[in-house]
Amino acid sequence: MERWNRYSIASLEKGEQDPFGKLLISSAGQRELDDIRILNAGVDTVRQLYQGKPCLYQFDEIIRVYNEGHGATMTLFDVTWSVGAGAAGSGFRYRLQNNELGVIVFFQARHTKVENIGTHLKIELSPHFIQARSPQQCQDFMYNIAAHMLAYVEPVGCAIHLALDVQGWEPPKDFMPRFVTRSKKIMRIDGIEELEFAHSTIATTYGRGETYMFGTAGALQCSIYNKTLEAKHRDKMHFWENIWQHAVKDDLSPAYNPEETVWRIELRFHQSVLREYAQGIPCNVDTGEVLDASHGFNRFTDVVPHLSGLWRTAMQSYRLDTRRNLIDPAWQVMQEDARFYCHEPGFLYKRARKAPGLGNEKNVTLAFGNLISIYARQGFRTHEAVRFLQRSGMWEDLAEYYRRRGVDSGQFRQIVEQKLIERRLVGKAA
Repeated sequence: MERWNRYSIASLEKGEQDPFGKLLISSAGQRELDDIRILNAGVDTVRQLYQGKPCLYQFDEIIRVYNEGHGATMTLFDVTWSVGAGAAGSGFRYRLQNNELGVIVFFQARHTKVENIGTHLKIELSPHFIQARSPQQCQDFMYNIAAHMLAYVEPVGCAIHLALDVQGWEPPKDFMPRFVTRSKKIMRIDGIEELEFAHSTIATTYGRGETYMFGTAGALQCSIYNKTLEAKHRDKMHFWENIWQHAVKDDLSPAYNPEETVWRIELRFHQSVLREYAQGIPCNVDTGEVLDASHGFNRFTDVVPHLSGLWRTAMQSYRLDTRRNLIDPAWQVMQEDARFYCHEPGFLYKRARKAPGLGNEKNVTLAFGNLISIYARQGFRTHEAVRFLQRSGMWEDLAEYYRRRGVDSGQFRQIVEQKLIERRLVGKAA
């Protein structure tokens, strides 16, 4: 699989690549992706499973309140809950819910006797609960509930949804033909009423390409959708704008534009998928020994250090390609640049940029020369090289540098052509 080489003006001055550069070059050409801004990379949902033996006195009290009928509430663990029935597909008989807090507790497994040890508890955390707390605080909160409701309590797995919110990118018109998955069959469906299943895999589009979904909830699922529309529909726009407004560009200016659509890429890892990942992580690079089934990603906090790596792996399984065996440059940026729970130091650094062409000539010529070498190595023609230079981010400095030396556009084109020839014959591209 071919990937794009990433550069920035600063890295070109040194003749190096920049792993976070927004100037991407491959045999397919050059792409400038400064417009792509990551507004949020976070955990959208946590579903933690606990195994144990139900504390019957606690269960009996909840069931008594449930039998009072619709609208019944009770206070447990210093929280007021609405008590209701678990949905048929949840696998649990009862539910405690507090939407203001952002927590749902499902308990009493449908297929295990209440007097037996089993997976009798599932706790689901929403985005606004997760965003307001550290992973350890989330885990402690869930364990406190489990310790009150189960004896012999043990975490036995969790499901996690990772979300990346971006502006400056949207699915292209030819998104479906270029999208690659490991699915045996991919379908495009324009209406939800036409939803079909094939090989346990779904690929759907809703409406005017506002949502794409691949895979099933019981495995690794990928959803790509217009987050602005979804947030407005659910009346969550105020919450998400408060998150997005904290994002900044490299120059510390606000990254979020309220007039522009936010798109979300969401990867949903079922607990069975995370269990497989845990068992596939080598513990010993010499022997290849792997984690056994009794360890691994049983708790949310177990998974947190691996979230960025899991994201990159899943974004390779669900992938947008430019052409066969070449990843799409925007998809590569979103795959590589997302960081989950990676806290930076409490300092913000800003580089003072030199005025174009003034005291900056050496850096301009170094970056120009190194970029020409890259173009020659990729086999770009003169007109392509000139066009890419104009979009490279250094054009203003470069034009001023040659303008001061009396070089017009025709002469500059000849300079580029000559440099390309030199590098192909005897230089770095030879």
